[in-house]
Amino acid sequence: MLFILASTASNIVGSIFLLTGIAKVIEPWKFNQHIAKLNLVSPKLIRPVALTFTAIESALGVALILGVFLTLIIPVSILLLFGLSMLTYWGTSTGKTEDCGCYNGWLEITPTQSLILNAIYIFLLIFAEFFGKYQPTVLWQWLVVLITFITSYTLAAGSLEYMQENGRPYIDFTPLQENRMWQIEWLGQDSKSLMSGSVIVVFMSPECSQCKHWLGVLKLVQWQDDLPAIVGLIDTENIQAGQDFVDRYFLNFPVVAVDKRLYRKLKIEVVPTAVLLEDGVIQEKWIGLMPMWFINKINQLTR
Repeated sequence: MLFILASTASNIVGSIFLLTGIAKVIEPWKFNQHIAKLNLVSPKLIRPVALTFTAIESALGVALILGVFLTLIIPVSILLLFGLSMLTYWGTSTGKTEDCGCYNGWLEITPTQSLILNAIYIFLLIFAEFFGKYQPTVLWQWLVVLITFITSYTLAAGSLEYMQENGRPYIDFTPLQENRMWQIEWLGQDSKSLMSGSVIVVFMSPECSQCKHWLGVLKLVQWQDDLPAIVGLIDTENIQAGQDFVDRYFLNFPVVAVDKRLYRKLKIEVVPTAVLLEDGVIQEKWIGLMPMWFINKINQLTR
């Protein structure tokens, strides 16, 4: 009976690892930004660190489910969970991050809830370690784990590359999707000016370093009659903070301060995010990076 419970415990934790790994494979840019916020590694290392962690997480999940060398895999998983818990506590208590980043935005939980869940996972793994009776690992099991690692890394890298080349995700689960109408209730009266003509709506944050890189380009676009108008949004309820943001960077386009709840409603988890509207219809969505076609068009018009 205890053996069955131990096997179930390792399967539960393994499934969690695998699912969170899949979430990071589908939307790797979210985890990249989470690592960037922690500011623990060089910017050049953010991408390889994020991809490697995603691959390890997925491979550990499969190893726990298949029972691959659990005398080693379980202690490694416990150490990983303990380390992630410490990182979550440090990151959220210092204000560097708002959550653990574990579930990649697919499950909205508080830092405290994350720590509690990690404690439960650790307990399940300890139970599995002491009461499990596992069979020797065979070659095919090792191969499945290795294939999972390589596949996860490759797919996450491909998903990130697609995002960088096209400015939008391959799979999009958010309300802001191409060929959908911009909803008036999202910005109330401020939405009316977005329902005609060509407009780029940019979701930003005052603390976002990448947003600052966009501002010079956005100001240039605003000056060009042949390019879309720019409307900026920043996630702050403090109107004065919004005005300070405009004044600090000498912005020549309107900026609206909005409640953070709008970002959560529209699932804006990476800033800057932008949508290109044509008569109120979303034509394109850009996350983190502007697409090359748009940058090339700007270069042609400003020569």
